Parts: sequence; structure tokens; C-alpha cells
Amino acid sequence: MQKSLHRRARTLVAAGIGVVLVAAGLIPSAASAAESPSTVSIDLEGTWKFATGDDPAYADPSFDDSSWADQTVPEDGANFASYDGFGWYRLTFDLPSEASGQNLVASLGFLDDVDEAFLNGVRIGGSGTMPPNASSQWFEKRLYPVPSTAPVFGGENVLAVRVYDMNGGGGWYQGPVGIYSRDAVRATVYGIDGEYASSSQTAAVTAVLAAQKAALATGDVDGFLATLDEDYFHDGRTKERRERELRAWMAESGSLTLTDGEVEVVVGDGGDLIVDTNRTITGTREGAAFTFQPAAQEFLHIDAESLLETGNASRFFRETVDSELEGQPREFVTYLPPSYLDDPDRDYPVVYLFHGINGGSREWEPRNIDDVLDGLWAGGLAESIVIMPDGESLWYIDNPGGVPWRSMFLTELMPLVDGEYRTLESADFRGTTGISMGGFGAYSIGLSHPELFSSVASHIGALSVARGAVPSPLTQVASMSTDELNHFSFFYDSCEYDEYRFDEAVRTLDTTLTEKGVAYTSAVYPEGRHNDDCWMPHLVDSFTVHSDSFRSHGLEEDSTNPPTDPVDPDPGTPVTTLTVDDAAPTAGASLTVSGSGFVSGESVTIELRSDPVVLAEVSADDAGAFTRSVTIPADTTPGAHTVVATGESGRSASIAITVAAADDSGTDTGSTPGTTDDGDNGGDSGGDSGGGSSADGSTASAGSLPLTGVDPVPAILAALILLSLGTAIVVVRARRSS
Repeated sequence: MQKSLHRRARTLVAAGIGVVLVAAGLIPSAASAAESPSTVSIDLEGTWKFATGDDPAYADPSFDDSSWADQTVPEDGANFASYDGFGWYRLTFDLPSEASGQNLVASLGFLDDVDEAFLNGVRIGGSGTMPPNASSQWFEKRLYPVPSTAPVFGGENVLAVRVYDMNGGGGWYQGPVGIYSRDAVRATVYGIDGEYASSSQTAAVTAVLAAQKAALATGDVDGFLATLDEDYFHDGRTKERRERELRAWMAESGSLTLTDGEVEVVVGDGGDLIVDTNRTITGTREGAAFTFQPAAQEFLHIDAESLLETGNASRFFRETVDSELEGQPREFVTYLPPSYLDDPDRDYPVVYLFHGINGGSREWEPRNIDDVLDGLWAGGLAESIVIMPDGESLWYIDNPGGVPWRSMFLTELMPLVDGEYRTLESADFRGTTGISMGGFGAYSIGLSHPELFSSVASHIGALSVARGAVPSPLTQVASMSTDELNHFSFFYDSCEYDEYRFDEAVRTLDTTLTEKGVAYTSAVYPEGRHNDDCWMPHLVDSFTVHSDSFRSHGLEEDSTNPPTDPVDPDPGTPVTTLTVDDAAPTAGASLTVSGSGFVSGESVTIELRSDPVVLAEVSADDAGAFTRSVTIPADTTPGAHTVVATGESGRSASIAITVAAADDSGTDTGSTPGTTDDGDNGGDSGGDSGGGSSADGSTASAGSLPLTGVDPVPAILAALILLSLGTAIVVVRARRSS
């Protein structure tokens, strides 16, 4: 939030109620309420100083930054909209003397792509890898422990943050930003703000943790399980799954070392005891030290009466598959729908959601994708399990001489998901959705495995990109028969000013599927670039396609919540259609175009793609419809084209036509070819570059992506067949503007 005092942070120091700290590997007695330290919560959001460039002197607290620009943190990314490179943020603030002796944490929220932070010149943390071998961690939550020697208590401090933006958008895009004690981090970052447990409750919890530690140390899995409630569910693990996991680890290691660090116990809203701990489990594998459960902050839930651990009942969490193919764990994020824990007899469809380049499975957390998905089901779509694998920048293929990602996914990760969760193990109830590079993965994997998937979706997808021996999705679709393609439900979209021209890939795929007589849902939104603003408002559209597909295959849903018709974000929005009176017009001839389902009175642009040429600007009538006679320019290139109608509201529809060469007697109608703007250089939050090889084997690069051409002869024959049967109609779902 914006502060009223320039570069001065608002400070809150409140008395704590009680605390227990458990040092790594040790469990000392609990501190009494009188011994508890104070809560420290220093809000650092507001006006900072900012400059581009890079100089180690910028970390020095004595550096004079008075000439730097004022910058609100978090920001909108404007500093890196057309700039890739280094930038520094600096803030001067006071730390109260009462904070002395505290275990402080600097919460820096989310930065894109790489960062490191300095408090009074002391490096306190960093995420990602700086150049020359830069590696992005734009999706990682920054929580950096503050060394006790770094702060100046009762005086002035300087926090300097060095950021490196690799490509696309960048900067400090999300909070919370501040200096906190551990209890304040718990409340501010995780929303857990219960009072500290009493001394007797803390002692009881300490005994439970000690029992778990002792059981694993002696190889007594049953002793550990005795501390778990029968209905235990923690980050996807039931009691039975936890037992299998521990016994497998114990078979390898003989004994396990459980370590809890910096433990605090608070009382939850329902009266349960919440244990805030940094927990890890280590042992040996093949005689060498091995970490079975990496150190991570966890919130264990323990029933206050039975003192049994019940689990966090989370529906959105990280986990790993222990990949033999990769020789290491592969992380993925799991989302379970709202009814999953309450309806134990119900099985669910699964959608695999693939991220873009320079991203990872954790990038869905700052997008609050769990809340987004909850909203889709509340809007009437079929509840589904959603799995978000970590694909790094591996393009979801088996990389020659490198990571066999696709084999890992198909033979290890998917079987794990079906084995541990109540999934419907049929292609009829599986779908893929991907963003940018993930669009390539969703289509390439889905189309290659009709025995596993029946719906495929792409947002701003790299559908025109090939990777090594793996063809582009455009090439793959072109090589498939109508019967093969009709197995799938299709969704794909892009924005008009996509930097990598993935909008052209959408139009090419429109043409190919139309010629093959295959139904699809697609859109090129009239504004927008290759970033989250383009696709996030339309996630409902791709999941509508999945939901429709699942229900068309007979999905059985909860009897207490019977299936409902899928709804658009704007209830009552009609389907948008476009028709023409001639599917094979001659260049220079007139063509009657009719549309419906647009917003009453809105302006609608009719374009001929892919020359492109604006044919007309019309206004929809009160019913959201129009009919307009337009002229095909005489110099139009013969072959396959697409007529697109786009309303100001963002609703659009398209239809494929095949233009025949004009007669010598034809006249030029005077239509003026339009132009397209590639937009400025930028990308999605992950900086997806969309690089790679195009379908024809050439190199695809930002702003100039070669696309495979279409042989006009079969297209003309197909159009004539359609014409003999009647006017061809392509239906495109209504869109709403973002």
C-alpha cells in the first residue's frame, strides 16, 4: 500500500502471548508466556528508490540514491516492459529496538526473474541464478531469514534488492513485502493468526513430535503411525499412503532421522493445535546419505483432545514423483476439487496443466489458481482434479542425451496420480491444457496419446513450434485423419499482438480443422500480447471444453450436486456464429457475411485472413446480429483464407473460405490491405520465448514465426464438397472482453 511518509515504513510491534521454539534435532522445554518475544511486523510496501543498471556499490547502505526514481513496490512491471537486464530497488526504514533478539524474516513476495537482497550491505538471500547462466525463479515466494548481525535496531536500515529480468515482463510484481517475526510471517503470508498454545498444550505437542522422531530413529513405523488419526490427510497423503511411503524409505535406509526446527504451536480456528515447523526426513540410499523429505516449512494439525495428528486437509499442495528415469524426484502441484474430501465414493476427471518456458510447477501459486479453479466449478463446470507438473524449460519431450521428461510423465507421474487419487482412469475423462510452451506440450502429448486423453487445450500456445524430432502441433494435426481428430475436443487461443505470432498459428489451425470438418473452439482476442492478461480471463473457456467433453462421455457427478449446463462468465451470453453465402468465392467477387451472438449495437470488424484485409466495419443490430455484403479484393492470393468477425466486446467468430483466382476481366475493388502490430518486446510472467523450430524446419523466433503453408488444391476440392451440401458454418463460443 502507498505510505504517507516518503520511504518510511509503518511499524507495528505488539506483545506476543506465548511461544515454543524447538531447535534442530532437539526439543527443549516450552517458553512461558512471560518469556515470549514481541511480534514484529514492519510493512515495507510503498515508495522505494529504483534504477536500472548494476553496480555492487548499490548494496552499500551509504550509497546516495537520491537521484534515483521513486517506485511503488509492488509494481506493475513498467520498468521492465521494454527492458531486459539489471535493476536495483532501495529503501531506508527504521527497525525498533524492541525487535532485537528476534528471529526475523524478510518477506519480499514475488520478483521476476532473479534476485538477491542485502540488508545494510549483508546478503540475506536470493532466488534463481544470476548471469551468465541465468535461471528464473519468478514464481518462487521470497522468504529470507535475517542474520542477527545485519539489522540496526533502534536506528536506520537500508534494504537493497538486486533484480535481473531475463526476458518478457519483469520486476517486483507481488507482495507481501516486509520484515516480520515468525508469527507475523505465519499471519501475513499464510493467514494463520491463532493465539499461541498454552504451556500444557505445548508440552503435549512436544511429546507427540518426540514420539514421531523416536519411532523413525528405531525403525518403528507402527509407532509413528500410532500418532496419526485414522482420517489423517496431509498434502495428499492418507494414513495408508503415509505408511507405504515410510515403509519403503525404511526398507532402503533401516532407520530415518526426523528433524523439526524452529517450531511454534498456535491454536487454530477450530480449536486444533497447529504446529509451525521446518521438517525434514533423512536417511541413506545405497549406503549414501539421502534426503527422503526435503526441509520445508509445514503446518501440522493435531487434535487438542486425542493429540493425534489429523493432517492439514489441504486441497492444493506440492508433491514429488520419485523418478527412476530421471534419477531424482520430479515436483508437481496437485489441486483437488471442493467435494473431494467430503465425498469419498466419488471419482473425478483429471486435467493436466502445463506451464510456459522459464517457469515451474510453483508458478501457479502466485496466480492463486486454486481459487480460480474453485470459481469455475461454482460457475457450473464439472469438478476435476488438476495436476500441474514441473516441466522446467524442457518442452515436455524426451530430450536427446538429457531429461526423458515425456517418458517420466507418461510412465511414472500419471500412474502415481491414478494410483493415489480417485481418478477416472479413462481417456474419456482426461484432458490437457497448456500455456505457451505448455500449449505445445498439451497438444503434442495429447494428440500422440488418444488412448489417454480426449480433450486438448492451449492458451497463447507454441503450436507452430517443433522440437527436434517432435513435430509442431500444426504439423501433427495436418497429418491426422478426420476420424483421428474427431476423437478430441479442441480449444486454443491467442492475442492479436502476440510477440511470437502465435495468433497466426491459431488461424492456421482454424483453417486445417475446418478443411477436415472437425469441430473446435478458438479465438484470437483483438487486443493483448503474450502474457497472463491475454489468457487468464479465458481459462474458463478451455475448462468449459474439458467439462463438456467429460459430460458428453457420461460423467457421473455427485447426486447432491447434479450436473448443470456449463455457463459462460456472463450468464445468458449467446453462442457467436458466422456464415457466408459462398465458401469458394472468386477474387474480386462479392460475399455476403452474416453474424449473430454479438453485443447489441457494438461495432464489429470483418477481416479477411491471412492477407490480412479489413473488409468492413459494421454495427450489430438490437439482437446482436448483422448481414453485410463485402468484396473480396481482386489481388487476394488464391487459396485458403479465414473470414473473422470481431466485436468490441471481444466476442468473435470465424469461417474458412477458399478464394479462387480472379478472371482477367475482374476489377480491383480498391480495398486497402490492413497492417498488424507485433507489439513491443515482452512476454508472460515466466518470460516464455517461444523459440524453436517451425514446422518446415526453419528457426522460429520472436516476432517472425514461419508457418507451414497449405496446398490450395485439396482445400478447393473440400470447399466445393461443402458448398454442394450447403453453407459451411463454424461456431465459436462467445467471448467477453478482459
